[in-house]
Amino acid sequence: LYCTETAPGKTRPTRMGNWIVNHGLSALILVVWMAINIFLFLYFYFLYDLGDEYIYTRHLIGSALSWARAPAAVLNFNCLLILLPVCRNLLSLVRGSFMCCKRSMRKQLDKNLTFHKLTAYMIALMTAVHTIAHLLNVEWFNNSRQGYYDILSTELSELGDVANETFLNPVRSTTATPTLVVFTTIAGLTGVVITLCLILMITSSMEVIRRSFYEVFWYTHHLFIIFYAGLVFHGAGHGSGSSAP
Repeated sequence: LYCTETAPGKTRPTRMGNWIVNHGLSALILVVWMAINIFLFLYFYFLYDLGDEYIYTRHLIGSALSWARAPAAVLNFNCLLILLPVCRNLLSLVRGSFMCCKRSMRKQLDKNLTFHKLTAYMIALMTAVHTIAHLLNVEWFNNSRQGYYDILSTELSELGDVANETFLNPVRSTTATPTLVVFTTIAGLTGVVITLCLILMITSSMEVIRRSFYEVFWYTHHLFIIFYAGLVFHGAGHGSGSSAP
């Protein structure tokens, strides 16, 4: 009889070594990516939640300011990354630069679609948090402008009514409604457009649709052009920020 069992002392190190060789770099990239996301979220959350320059804005909309801006920072980071794993020329260039390295190093590049999907999931999650927070922001900004809250909120909302005076509350009319604010401001309108583009791209990426109606998936994904254009204008037309003079 031949013994087919490997010595106990050699099995685990060998398996662990193989796992590190085959998946170690991917695991390291994921850990670094997640750590950056967590850092960005916490840093910007506490920046807007504790910063003295935002004290009056927080008086108007509370912690919704932090819950809107922290996901926005994570969104910017992941929107920067999500196209890199699907840039074929870039991947070919990087793969060619690793020709002198081990095959296992080059194999990590074959997991580009997995990383693309992970960043998409993060974008979807942060978009949901960002959108909910801003819906609350619009409601509370509008209520402050209508004078539903305390005297300080009303006076802060009236800043900007005088010519050449900086405003704090982006709702400039006492007769406005939250829906009107969303669809008549740059930040609100572009936010609706890029959110719709994101929903269409994500839903068309579902496996059942991608396999049965690949053309739908292919053409819908080209909405990323509108998505990024809207993202630029969305950031330029932000509606809540510093209350410092």
